[in-house]
Amino acid sequence: MSDSTAQVVPSYLRELNERRVLEILREQGPAHAAHIARLASLSRPTSAQVLRALVDVGLVEEQIPMSGDPGRAKSMFYAVSTLGAVLSVDIGARFIRASVGDVNGTQLATASHALTETTLASVIKTMHSVVDEVLAESKYTSKDILSFVVGSPGVVDREAGQIAIAGTISELEGVKLTELLEKEFGFKPVIENDVNLVAIAEQNFGAGKNVDTFAVLSVGSGIGAGLIINGQIHRGHRGAAGEIFYIPLTGADDIRHNTSDPSSGNIETFAASVAKNYPDSKLVSPYKTIEIFQAARDKDSLALAVVANVAMRIALYISTITSVIDVESVVLSGGIGRQSDVLLEEIRAVTANIVPYAPNIEVTQLGDNAVLLGASALGTKIAQNTVFARRSNAYSAARETADIAL
Repeated sequence: MSDSTAQVVPSYLRELNERRVLEILREQGPAHAAHIARLASLSRPTSAQVLRALVDVGLVEEQIPMSGDPGRAKSMFYAVSTLGAVLSVDIGARFIRASVGDVNGTQLATASHALTETTLASVIKTMHSVVDEVLAESKYTSKDILSFVVGSPGVVDREAGQIAIAGTISELEGVKLTELLEKEFGFKPVIENDVNLVAIAEQNFGAGKNVDTFAVLSVGSGIGAGLIINGQIHRGHRGAAGEIFYIPLTGADDIRHNTSDPSSGNIETFAASVAKNYPDSKLVSPYKTIEIFQAARDKDSLALAVVANVAMRIALYISTITSVIDVESVVLSGGIGRQSDVLLEEIRAVTANIVPYAPNIEVTQLGDNAVLLGASALGTKIAQNTVFARRSNAYSAARETADIAL
C-alpha cells in the first residue's frame, strides 16, 4: 500500500464513523456514549473519539450532568439542529405548499396557499407569499437556507433545470425553473418531479419503507409514476421515467388516451358516454368526479359502472409497470388513487388476473403533503451533507495544521 493510500484509508473510515454516529443521533435522539457505541458497532474508545471530533466541530453537543448530583447519569450527546434550514416547496395545480425544517429533519413550519390562476406570474407570486410565511414562522431567514427543493409537475431536465411536458401548469413548459427561482429567491433550488418526490416520501415515511423496488402511481387530474429501483429513485435518461400516460394501451392511434387514462377528466367523459344505460341512476349531467365516487359509495348503478372502469384502467397501468420492472409494491396516490374504499379491491383483482406476479397494492397514508415530505427528505440529506462537509473539512484542516496524526 502506498503512503497516500495509507493516509486515505483511515480518513475515509473516520468519515464513515462520524456519519454513522451523526445518523444515529438524528434518528434516535440524545444518547449516552455507550449506547451510541453499541448502535454504531464501534468500540467504546473509537466511539468516544468520534463523538469528541463531532463535538469539536459543532455537529454534536454534549450535555454534562450537574456535578452536585451524586446519582447523576453520564453525559448525553445530541445532534445539533440549529445549523441551518431546509426549505421545501410543492408547486401544485391548485395549491402552492411550503415547509421549513431543521438540519435534523424536524418540520418547523408548513403552509399552503391557493393558486388563483396557473400563470407563471401567479405561481411565482404565490411561492413568495408561502415561503415568506414559513420562514417567518420557523424563525429562520433566507440566509439560513442550506437546501431548497422544489417539486414541479412535468419532466425535469436536472442539468438545465428546465421543465417539459408540464401538464396541469402549461406555462411552466420550457421554463428554466432553476435559473428563474435562483433570481427570485437568492439561492439555487433543486428541482424534482413531484411524483418522484412522493416516491421518496413513501420510501422514507410511508409504505415504501424497507421495500427495495416499488412504484408510486399518482392518479388525479393527470397520471404519472415515481419509481424506486434497488433503493434509488429512477429518473431515466431524460428525466421522463414514469411518464406512463404515453403508454399506448389502446393502440398507437389513440394519442389522447381517452379510453385508457383514468384521470378525472376522462372519468367524467366516460360517465357521460354510458349514462343512458343506467336510467335509474341519480347522477345528472354535468358529471363530476367527486360526485361519482360518492354515489358509488351509495351503490348508484352508473357510479358503480364508472368506478369499475376506472379500476380496470388503473390495473392496466399497474400491470404494465409490473411486467417491465417486477416491482414488489405499488402505492396509489393522488385524488383518485386515494379512493381506496371503492377502488382498491377491484384494482387488486383485475391486476392479479392480468399478471402472473401481482405486486402488493396499497393506498398512500401520507395525505396532501406527500410531495413536501419527499422534498424535505431530499433537502435534509443535501443539508446534512453540506454541514458535514463544511464542519468536517474545517476539522481536518485544523488537525493537519496542528500536525496531529489522524
